Amino acid sequence: MKSTATVAALLLAGFVSTAVAKPDCTVDALNALHVAGVQVTQASATAATDAVPAHCAVQGSMETNGDGAPPGSARFALQLPDAWQQRFFLMGVGGNAGTLTPSVNAVDRVSALGKGYAVIVQDSGHVGNGTDAGWLRTPDGKRDRAKMVDFLYRAAHDVTVTGKKFAQAYYAAPVRHAYFDGCSTGGRMAMMEAERYPADFDGIIAGDPAMDYHSTLLRFSVQKAALSSAAAYLSPDTLRMVDKIVTARCDPIDGATDGLVQDPAACPVKASDLICRAGASTDCLTAEQALVLQAYTSPLHDRHGHFLYPGWAITNLSGPRGASYWNTGDTAPKLAQAEAPWGSDPNDAPRGWTFARQALSFWMGMGPEQSMLGLDVDPRTNTVGDTLVAVVDKTFGPAETKNPVKLMPFIQQGRKLIMYHGTSDPAIPAARSVLFYNDLATGLHGMAKTQASVRLFLVPGMQHCSGGIGPDHFDTLSAIEAWVEQGKAPEAIPASTRSDSASPHSLPLCPYPRQARYSGSGALTDAANWACAVPQQQAQSK
Repeated sequence: MKSTATVAALLLAGFVSTAVAKPDCTVDALNALHVAGVQVTQASATAATDAVPAHCAVQGSMETNGDGAPPGSARFALQLPDAWQQRFFLMGVGGNAGTLTPSVNAVDRVSALGKGYAVIVQDSGHVGNGTDAGWLRTPDGKRDRAKMVDFLYRAAHDVTVTGKKFAQAYYAAPVRHAYFDGCSTGGRMAMMEAERYPADFDGIIAGDPAMDYHSTLLRFSVQKAALSSAAAYLSPDTLRMVDKIVTARCDPIDGATDGLVQDPAACPVKASDLICRAGASTDCLTAEQALVLQAYTSPLHDRHGHFLYPGWAITNLSGPRGASYWNTGDTAPKLAQAEAPWGSDPNDAPRGWTFARQALSFWMGMGPEQSMLGLDVDPRTNTVGDTLVAVVDKTFGPAETKNPVKLMPFIQQGRKLIMYHGTSDPAIPAARSVLFYNDLATGLHGMAKTQASVRLFLVPGMQHCSGGIGPDHFDTLSAIEAWVEQGKAPEAIPASTRSDSASPHSLPLCPYPRQARYSGSGALTDAANWACAVPQQQAQSK
């Protein structure tokens, strides 16, 4: 047993954990650390394999408190490596949370434990399946304020503070560096941590962040268009046809015909361009299908013309996790049952439909009887009525992280943020991250000052957090680590397709606004033949 004086001396000296004996990896031994607010329920010593180092795998719960809400509790899963490097790594979760399944860059997730990080994930203060939002309401229909506040921001922060204390008690050594990594809702959690608790992490990685819930309004518009007519259905085959046309027209714009559209915003193809003309019936869209694609790719405004939210990209719509999965359905909807067009099994419906219904029923409190098709949304003009906008703003305002001004304390403290976003994300448009980044650059009076603390990497062809036809395998954890600990800002992040890809490809991911540019010789699929440069269309306009 170590004396209190010995532990204090080790903490001050900064000795790593291998200098002293750690507690046994058992429930009793870990609870005997007496870290306030922690209850360990499972613990097991895990031997090293080719995939993971030796570590103590822990599960339990941590108390959440404060922020004007009743006390709550968050479940956690924690991996404590035998060879700890005094680093702490919190992973975000996706959707409506409630699980211990991380939503995080896959490369980072696999590598963190091997790098000697104490790795932790928490459920955001409730039990759920990641999609359902019924946990938000008490049995009498009122909002469960403890669970809501935990989901919005409190659980991630409290688990960070308590998790660091637990790791330090276990190793009898201080946490020297802390990092957060999350994608989708995990990306929103990352941005919220940076804005609300700037001292929690030295470096943060925010992927495809759900920072603005006007996305819910855009989903309403797309679904209303999709359910307007049987002729409106965009099948997976139809989406593949659209991809073929769009790629043929827009792939060469970036100077290399390699199957990837580097910048969908530079692609001039509009939904109306694809409508069948003069008796054509193949390789084109019906007017009703074009309306759906128009709603999908067009910016959303209120009835006064004020911008609300950007549209999705028209590129790379197809694929297992493309627009069918998220928005239009792998099977045609049954219009006769408009409020459950894919039946009673939520797994059969597009995820965008399911999240929209959950938002209506539980977040906005309108209940399952609220007709989505009766909402004040016009997909022909992609406009939304004032009352509906106000309800969404009041409901989701505390969850949003779209105001760059709130990042200033994080930046002023010298901390670092890497954002990344798939350019063909069918869940959260990459254009939203671009708008945020440009607003941040305006506030910081220039791109150079912005890039000193925050860098955005757009991932060509990637869909939501992963997938799609582009290189989606990249290491942001090493990049943020080098930036924080060595002062080496990431000038490019190597990216490749997965090892089982039918079309292997590699590229450097470039800090926005730069893009990967082909050198003019060598294989187009080899990153060695590409370099980061200002896009040609921007360079020519100067």
